[in-house]
Amino acid sequence: MAKGAPGVGELRASLKKKSFLPVYLVYGEEDFLLEESVAAILDATTSRDERTFNLDILDCADVDAREITGRASSLPMMGERRVVIARNIEKLGAKDLEILSAYVERPSESTVLLLTGRKADLRKKPFAGLHGSGAAFACTPLSDSKLSGWITGRIQEQGGTIDEEAAELIAARMGSSLRALDSEVTKLLVFIGERKNITADDVAAVGGFSREFSHFHLQDAVGAGNTQDALTVLDHMIQEGAEVPYIVWAFTDYFSLLWRLHHLVSKPARDDKEGFKLTKSWAWKKQLYLDALRRYPVDRVENIFRMIAETDLQSKSGSYAGKRDYLHTLLVKIMYTDKEEAH
Repeated sequence: MAKGAPGVGELRASLKKKSFLPVYLVYGEEDFLLEESVAAILDATTSRDERTFNLDILDCADVDAREITGRASSLPMMGERRVVIARNIEKLGAKDLEILSAYVERPSESTVLLLTGRKADLRKKPFAGLHGSGAAFACTPLSDSKLSGWITGRIQEQGGTIDEEAAELIAARMGSSLRALDSEVTKLLVFIGERKNITADDVAAVGGFSREFSHFHLQDAVGAGNTQDALTVLDHMIQEGAEVPYIVWAFTDYFSLLWRLHHLVSKPARDDKEGFKLTKSWAWKKQLYLDALRRYPVDRVENIFRMIAETDLQSKSGSYAGKRDYLHTLLVKIMYTDKEEAH
């Protein structure tokens, strides 16, 4: 996100005030958020009946800035305002940006001009001049740590609730595509019917896998040092279609958490409660994590990171015959490698 550019949450809050700006810039690489932001601005600023005469959607790959500013300067017909959407603004050349900059400095008060694209340099005109006549909002991909919160918020917007474990499970299995996550949320809401709350069992049922053999249970078995249980869970996950990147992520995620906990609880000035905020407040797992920290000291965790990276590279180069062989080898290495085997 460019410095100073608020996100989609701030955009939605501003639209609720019904005090619309003459120019909006919505940009970023998260297409799903960008599409939703455009739809939110359009819905807030003009009714469907008014759009026949007062909505223009232009692609900057096909039109120049004179066309954009000409449409934006036209008066609305049988409506309160015009809306002009100019997509793919990164396609505009230097001369077009100069023309657009002149309009941004003195925009029509009866038009909402919405500029959208994947990239925008807020340090340069016309975007640098938006602070006087409009605002910029960034649609950036969410980090893995924010996905479960996004899922929870999405469900709450539709009048439902979801258990924390269920939200984490969706994020872990579906990945970072917000479009895919939204589709899964929609399926879950249909599945629960009149019920309001979504549980991990619901996620497992809709996803077609067994909750008893999820990445959570794989991580717990590894943390407890129980090789047989870990292998059993791993085999079931493979049978249910878990792919190599997903299992690698499960191992990496778990040992990243242990590494952070090591550094937090080792600081004498801090109570270990601060460290266990990283475990999503699963207080009942606190003892499991304490046991795992003793089983996997920092130097062993760092060695495991190297091991995961090395074997992941081997799998991508085709060094292993199949998915099961690769994942079994990785698991056994994790369970039986200690700090003396660092090299």
